[in-house]
Amino acid sequence: MKKNMTLDFVHTPILIIKHLTYFFAFIIGSVGLATESFAIFGVLIVIDTITGVIRTIRIRGGDSFTSLQLTGGVISKGLVISVPLIVAWAGRGAGLDLTLVAQGVLSVLILAEAYSILGNIHAIRIGRDVKEFDAIAWILGNVRKQMEHYLKNTGGDKTDDGQKDL
Repeated sequence: MKKNMTLDFVHTPILIIKHLTYFFAFIIGSVGLATESFAIFGVLIVIDTITGVIRTIRIRGGDSFTSLQLTGGVISKGLVISVPLIVAWAGRGAGLDLTLVAQGVLSVLILAEAYSILGNIHAIRIGRDVKEFDAIAWILGNVRKQMEHYLKNTGGDKTDDGQKDL
């Protein structure tokens, strides 16, 4: 009986991960995004998280690092992962093919993660923080601006005063 409990303890998390992987592959594939790109993005997020933890401990000491910070960072990364999916889903829901836009957003997010990892490694190497450009915030701001521009310039007929008549 103990042997079965051990097998369940080992196999259950593996089965959960396997099923979640299939689920996410289905979701990503259903909107036409490259699953390989998402896998690479996921790996880079894990590497960025690990190097970020090492950076914090190296520069500020082990006492300055908390599980609350890690939890907040992981949640933030999870939300960032959803951005290309949100763009693709919004396009699909609106009857627009925004797959290329979503794939472009994903590509830029991958580059931003690589930039962050390199910044972490640089800071770890020299033992102090380095000035970084917040590429993720820049990307999110630009995606919002593009959507806002699209929303302001589509839909309805223009009236004589240039305003849109919905």
